[in-house]
Amino acid sequence: MTHPSAPPAIRSPGLAEFALLSLLALVWGSSFLFIKVAVDNGLPPMTLATLRIAMGAVILVGLARWRGQAWPRGWALWARLTFLGIIGNSLPFFLIGWGEQFTTSQLAAILMATIPLLVVVLAHLMTQDEKLSLLKVAGVLCGMAGVIVLVGIDALNGLGAQVIGQLAIIGGCLSYSLYGVNARRLPQMGAEMTVGIILALGLVVILPIALIVDRPWELTPSGSAIFAAFWLGLLSTAFGNWLFFTLMRRAGASFAATNNFLVPVMGLGWGYFGYAEVPGANAVIALALILTGLALPRLRRG
Repeated sequence: MTHPSAPPAIRSPGLAEFALLSLLALVWGSSFLFIKVAVDNGLPPMTLATLRIAMGAVILVGLARWRGQAWPRGWALWARLTFLGIIGNSLPFFLIGWGEQFTTSQLAAILMATIPLLVVVLAHLMTQDEKLSLLKVAGVLCGMAGVIVLVGIDALNGLGAQVIGQLAIIGGCLSYSLYGVNARRLPQMGAEMTVGIILALGLVVILPIALIVDRPWELTPSGSAIFAAFWLGLLSTAFGNWLFFTLMRRAGASFAATNNFLVPVMGLGWGYFGYAEVPGANAVIALALILTGLALPRLRRG
Protein backbone atom coordinates (compact mmCIF):
# COMPACT_ATOMS: atom_id res chain seq x y z
CA MET A 1 0.00 0.00 0.00
CA THR A 2 1.34 3.43 -1.00
CA HIS A 3 2.37 5.68 1.88
CA PRO A 4 0.18 8.82 1.90
CA SER A 5 3.21 11.10 1.70
CA ALA A 6 4.80 9.31 -1.26
CA PRO A 7 4.40 10.55 -4.86
CA PRO A 8 1.63 8.62 -6.66
CA ALA A 9 2.61 5.85 -9.08
CA ILE A 10 2.08 6.61 -12.77
CA ARG A 11 0.10 4.46 -15.18
CA SER A 12 0.58 3.68 -18.85
CA PRO A 13 -1.42 6.29 -20.81
CA GLY A 14 -4.77 5.01 -22.04
CA LEU A 15 -7.78 6.51 -23.79
CA ALA A 16 -8.68 8.65 -20.75
CA GLU A 17 -5.17 10.12 -20.53
CA PHE A 18 -5.09 10.94 -24.25
CA ALA A 19 -8.50 12.60 -23.87
CA LEU A 20 -7.16 14.70 -20.98
CA LEU A 21 -4.07 15.57 -23.03
CA SER A 22 -6.24 16.74 -25.94
CA LEU A 23 -8.44 18.78 -23.60
CA LEU A 24 -5.36 20.38 -22.04
CA ALA A 25 -3.99 21.29 -25.48
CA LEU A 26 -7.38 22.70 -26.46
CA VAL A 27 -7.50 24.89 -23.35
CA TRP A 28 -3.88 26.05 -23.55
CA GLY A 29 -4.16 26.47 -27.32
CA SER A 30 -6.80 29.15 -26.71
CA SER A 31 -4.19 31.21 -24.87
CA PHE A 32 -2.64 32.47 -28.13
CA LEU A 33 -5.95 34.00 -29.24
CA PHE A 34 -6.94 35.53 -25.91
CA ILE A 35 -3.46 36.86 -25.10
CA LYS A 36 -3.53 38.65 -28.47
CA VAL A 37 -6.99 40.08 -27.70
CA ALA A 38 -5.91 41.27 -24.24
CA VAL A 39 -2.57 42.77 -25.29
CA ASP A 40 -4.07 44.49 -28.35
CA ASN A 41 -6.77 46.09 -26.20
CA GLY A 42 -4.93 47.64 -23.29
CA LEU A 43 -3.41 44.95 -21.02
CA PRO A 44 0.43 44.68 -21.12
CA PRO A 45 1.88 41.13 -20.96
CA MET A 46 3.25 41.45 -17.40
CA THR A 47 -0.02 42.74 -15.97
CA LEU A 48 -1.96 40.12 -17.90
CA ALA A 49 0.29 37.34 -16.53
CA THR A 50 -0.16 38.69 -12.99
CA LEU A 51 -3.96 38.78 -13.35
CA ARG A 52 -3.97 35.22 -14.72
CA ILE A 53 -1.89 33.87 -11.87
CA ALA A 54 -3.91 35.76 -9.25
CA MET A 55 -7.25 34.46 -10.57
CA GLY A 56 -5.92 30.92 -10.83
CA ALA A 57 -4.57 31.02 -7.28
CA VAL A 58 -7.80 32.40 -5.76
CA ILE A 59 -10.02 29.93 -7.61
CA LEU A 60 -7.98 26.82 -6.85
CA VAL A 61 -7.16 27.61 -3.21
CA GLY A 62 -10.82 28.55 -2.64
CA LEU A 63 -11.98 25.31 -4.24
CA ALA A 64 -9.44 23.33 -2.21
CA ARG A 65 -10.68 24.81 1.08
CA TRP A 66 -14.31 24.24 0.04
CA ARG A 67 -13.44 20.57 -0.57
CA GLY A 68 -11.76 20.35 2.85
CA GLN A 69 -8.19 19.97 1.62
CA ALA A 70 -5.55 20.74 4.25
CA TRP A 71 -2.91 23.44 3.96
CA PRO A 72 0.64 22.21 3.24
CA ARG A 73 2.55 21.42 6.44
CA GLY A 74 6.22 21.97 7.20
CA TRP A 75 8.79 24.53 6.10
CA ALA A 76 10.49 22.06 3.78
CA LEU A 77 7.30 21.51 1.78
CA TRP A 78 6.56 25.25 1.65
CA ALA A 79 10.10 25.84 0.37
CA ARG A 80 9.58 23.27 -2.39
CA LEU A 81 6.25 24.85 -3.36
CA THR A 82 7.86 28.30 -3.45
CA PHE A 83 10.59 26.94 -5.73
CA LEU A 84 7.92 25.46 -8.01
CA GLY A 85 5.98 28.73 -8.01
CA ILE A 86 9.07 30.52 -9.31
CA ILE A 87 10.24 27.99 -11.91
CA GLY A 88 6.71 27.13 -13.06
CA ASN A 89 5.28 30.65 -13.31
CA SER A 90 7.31 33.78 -12.55
CA LEU A 91 10.67 32.88 -14.10
CA PRO A 92 9.48 31.33 -17.41
CA PHE A 93 6.85 34.07 -17.92
CA PHE A 94 9.62 36.66 -17.62
CA LEU A 95 12.28 34.80 -19.65
CA ILE A 96 9.99 33.86 -22.55
CA GLY A 97 8.26 37.25 -22.67
CA TRP A 98 11.61 39.07 -22.59
CA GLY A 99 13.19 36.70 -25.10
CA GLU A 100 10.39 37.14 -27.64
CA GLN A 101 11.40 40.80 -27.99
CA PHE A 102 14.48 39.58 -29.87
CA THR A 103 13.10 36.74 -31.97
CA THR A 104 10.04 35.79 -34.01
CA SER A 105 7.01 34.10 -32.49
CA GLN A 106 7.44 31.24 -34.99
CA LEU A 107 10.97 30.52 -33.80
CA ALA A 108 9.79 30.87 -30.19
CA ALA A 109 7.20 28.16 -30.88
CA ILE A 110 9.93 25.84 -32.19
CA LEU A 111 12.09 26.53 -29.14
CA MET A 112 9.10 25.84 -26.87
CA ALA A 113 8.77 22.44 -28.54
CA THR A 114 12.07 21.47 -26.89
CA ILE A 115 10.23 21.18 -23.55
CA PRO A 116 9.16 17.53 -24.06
CA LEU A 117 12.74 16.59 -24.98
CA LEU A 118 14.11 18.38 -21.91
CA VAL A 119 11.49 16.71 -19.71
CA VAL A 120 12.31 13.26 -21.08
CA VAL A 121 16.00 13.75 -20.21
CA LEU A 122 15.34 15.30 -16.80
CA ALA A 123 12.76 12.66 -15.88
CA HIS A 124 15.26 9.95 -16.77
CA LEU A 125 17.82 11.53 -14.43
CA MET A 126 15.48 12.51 -11.58
CA THR A 127 12.82 9.78 -11.39
CA GLN A 128 12.75 6.01 -11.10
CA ASP A 129 9.69 5.30 -13.27
CA GLU A 130 10.21 7.51 -16.36
CA LYS A 131 13.35 6.15 -17.96
CA LEU A 132 14.56 6.90 -21.47
CA SER A 133 13.80 4.55 -24.32
CA LEU A 134 14.55 4.66 -28.03
CA LEU A 135 10.86 4.89 -28.92
CA LYS A 136 10.32 7.70 -26.43
CA VAL A 137 13.16 9.76 -27.91
CA ALA A 138 11.95 8.99 -31.46
CA GLY A 139 8.46 10.14 -30.50
CA VAL A 140 9.73 13.43 -29.09
CA LEU A 141 11.87 14.12 -32.17
CA CYS A 142 8.92 13.32 -34.44
CA GLY A 143 6.73 15.71 -32.48
CA MET A 144 9.36 18.44 -32.71
CA ALA A 145 9.54 17.89 -36.47
CA GLY A 146 5.77 18.36 -36.61
CA VAL A 147 6.01 21.73 -34.83
CA ILE A 148 8.78 22.85 -37.22
CA VAL A 149 6.62 21.91 -40.23
CA LEU A 150 3.65 23.68 -38.64
CA VAL A 151 5.31 27.05 -38.07
CA GLY A 152 7.52 26.84 -41.17
CA ILE A 153 11.04 25.60 -41.74
CA ASP A 154 12.03 29.15 -42.74
CA ALA A 155 11.71 30.13 -39.08
CA LEU A 156 14.91 28.15 -38.43
CA ASN A 157 16.81 30.72 -40.50
CA GLY A 158 16.70 33.03 -37.50
CA LEU A 159 18.29 30.48 -35.19
CA GLY A 160 21.44 32.01 -33.72
CA ALA A 161 20.71 35.50 -35.09
CA GLN A 162 19.65 36.96 -31.73
CA VAL A 163 21.32 34.56 -29.34
CA ILE A 164 20.48 36.42 -26.12
CA GLY A 165 16.73 36.27 -26.76
CA GLN A 166 16.82 32.65 -27.86
CA LEU A 167 18.85 31.66 -24.81
CA ALA A 168 16.26 33.40 -22.62
CA ILE A 169 13.45 31.39 -24.25
CA ILE A 170 15.40 28.15 -23.86
CA GLY A 171 15.98 29.12 -20.23
CA GLY A 172 12.22 29.49 -19.85
CA CYS A 173 11.71 26.08 -21.44
CA LEU A 174 14.24 24.54 -19.06
CA SER A 175 12.44 26.22 -16.16
CA TYR A 176 9.10 24.74 -17.25
CA SER A 177 10.75 21.33 -17.68
CA LEU A 178 12.23 21.41 -14.18
CA TYR A 179 8.81 22.36 -12.86
CA GLY A 180 7.17 19.36 -14.51
CA VAL A 181 9.65 16.83 -13.14
CA ASN A 182 9.82 18.35 -9.63
CA ALA A 183 6.05 18.79 -9.30
CA ARG A 184 5.68 15.13 -10.23
CA ARG A 185 7.82 14.25 -7.17
CA LEU A 186 5.70 16.15 -4.63
CA PRO A 187 4.08 14.12 -1.86
CA GLN A 188 0.44 13.16 -2.27
CA MET A 189 -1.75 16.21 -1.64
CA GLY A 190 -4.98 17.62 -3.00
CA ALA A 191 -4.42 18.76 -6.59
CA GLU A 192 -6.38 21.98 -6.15
CA MET A 193 -4.47 23.00 -3.02
CA THR A 194 -1.09 22.07 -4.51
CA VAL A 195 -1.53 23.96 -7.77
CA GLY A 196 -3.29 26.87 -6.08
CA ILE A 197 -0.46 27.37 -3.57
CA ILE A 198 2.16 27.11 -6.33
CA LEU A 199 0.33 29.82 -8.28
CA ALA A 200 -0.05 32.00 -5.17
CA LEU A 201 3.65 31.78 -4.38
CA GLY A 202 4.51 32.60 -8.00
CA LEU A 203 2.21 35.62 -7.68
CA VAL A 204 4.20 36.92 -4.70
CA VAL A 205 7.27 37.11 -6.96
CA ILE A 206 5.69 38.55 -10.13
CA LEU A 207 3.29 41.08 -8.55
CA PRO A 208 5.91 43.68 -7.45
CA ILE A 209 7.50 43.57 -10.92
CA ALA A 210 4.15 44.21 -12.61
CA LEU A 211 3.37 47.09 -10.26
CA ILE A 212 6.73 48.76 -10.96
CA VAL A 213 6.90 48.12 -14.73
CA ASP A 214 3.27 48.55 -15.87
CA ARG A 215 1.70 50.83 -13.21
CA PRO A 216 -1.60 48.95 -13.76
CA TRP A 217 -3.72 51.61 -12.00
CA GLU A 218 -3.07 53.85 -15.01
CA LEU A 219 -4.27 51.30 -17.58
CA THR A 220 -7.62 51.56 -19.37
CA PRO A 221 -8.29 48.12 -20.88
CA SER A 222 -11.34 47.59 -23.06
CA GLY A 223 -14.18 45.20 -22.26
CA SER A 224 -12.77 42.62 -24.68
CA ALA A 225 -9.40 42.74 -22.88
CA ILE A 226 -11.09 42.20 -19.53
CA PHE A 227 -13.08 39.27 -20.93
CA ALA A 228 -9.86 37.78 -22.36
CA ALA A 229 -8.14 38.17 -18.97
CA PHE A 230 -10.97 36.32 -17.23
CA TRP A 231 -10.87 33.55 -19.87
CA LEU A 232 -7.13 33.17 -19.38
CA GLY A 233 -7.42 33.24 -15.59
CA LEU A 234 -10.34 30.83 -15.27
CA LEU A 235 -9.58 28.35 -18.05
CA SER A 236 -5.97 28.61 -19.26
CA THR A 237 -4.46 29.17 -15.80
CA ALA A 238 -6.77 27.67 -13.15
CA PHE A 239 -8.28 24.77 -15.10
CA GLY A 240 -5.27 24.28 -17.39
CA ASN A 241 -2.72 24.07 -14.58
CA TRP A 242 -4.98 21.77 -12.55
CA LEU A 243 -5.44 19.56 -15.63
CA PHE A 244 -1.69 19.46 -16.32
CA PHE A 245 -0.92 18.53 -12.72
CA THR A 246 -3.61 15.82 -12.71
CA LEU A 247 -2.37 14.38 -16.01
CA MET A 248 1.24 14.46 -14.78
CA ARG A 249 0.27 12.50 -11.67
CA ARG A 250 -1.60 9.91 -13.71
CA ALA A 251 0.77 9.38 -16.64
CA GLY A 252 4.05 11.09 -15.76
CA ALA A 253 5.82 14.34 -16.59
CA SER A 254 7.11 13.13 -19.98
CA PHE A 255 3.63 12.34 -21.27
CA ALA A 256 2.07 15.53 -19.90
CA ALA A 257 4.82 17.62 -21.51
CA THR A 258 3.84 16.38 -24.98
CA ASN A 259 0.94 18.85 -24.86
CA ASN A 260 3.55 21.32 -26.18
CA PHE A 261 3.28 19.57 -29.55
CA LEU A 262 -0.52 19.75 -29.69
CA VAL A 263 -0.92 23.30 -28.34
CA PRO A 264 0.30 25.01 -31.56
CA VAL A 265 -2.13 22.89 -33.61
CA MET A 266 -5.01 23.82 -31.31
CA GLY A 267 -3.82 27.43 -31.50
CA LEU A 268 -4.35 27.34 -35.26
CA GLY A 269 -7.92 26.16 -34.72
CA TRP A 270 -8.62 28.97 -32.26
CA GLY A 271 -7.06 31.45 -34.69
CA TYR A 272 -9.38 30.23 -37.42
CA PHE A 273 -12.51 30.80 -35.32
CA GLY A 274 -11.29 34.04 -33.72
CA TYR A 275 -9.46 35.77 -36.57
CA ALA A 276 -10.45 33.70 -39.65
CA GLU A 277 -6.81 32.63 -40.03
CA VAL A 278 -6.94 29.67 -42.44
CA PRO A 279 -4.27 27.00 -41.75
CA GLY A 280 -2.34 25.66 -44.72
CA ALA A 281 -1.62 22.12 -45.89
CA ASN A 282 1.46 22.08 -43.66
CA ALA A 283 -0.90 21.92 -40.67
CA VAL A 284 -2.18 18.51 -41.82
CA ILE A 285 1.36 17.18 -42.27
CA ALA A 286 2.37 18.62 -38.91
CA LEU A 287 -0.60 17.03 -37.17
CA ALA A 288 0.27 13.64 -38.70
CA LEU A 289 3.87 13.93 -37.46
CA ILE A 290 2.75 15.03 -33.99
CA LEU A 291 0.23 12.20 -33.65
CA THR A 292 2.90 9.75 -34.81
CA GLY A 293 5.22 11.17 -32.18
CA LEU A 294 2.58 10.66 -29.50
CA ALA A 295 1.96 7.09 -30.64
CA LEU A 296 5.56 5.91 -30.95
CA PRO A 297 6.37 5.65 -27.21
CA ARG A 298 3.22 3.60 -26.70
CA LEU A 299 4.40 0.84 -29.09
CA ARG A 300 5.48 -2.43 -27.54
CA ARG A 301 8.07 -4.73 -28.98
CA GLY A 302 6.89 -8.20 -29.71
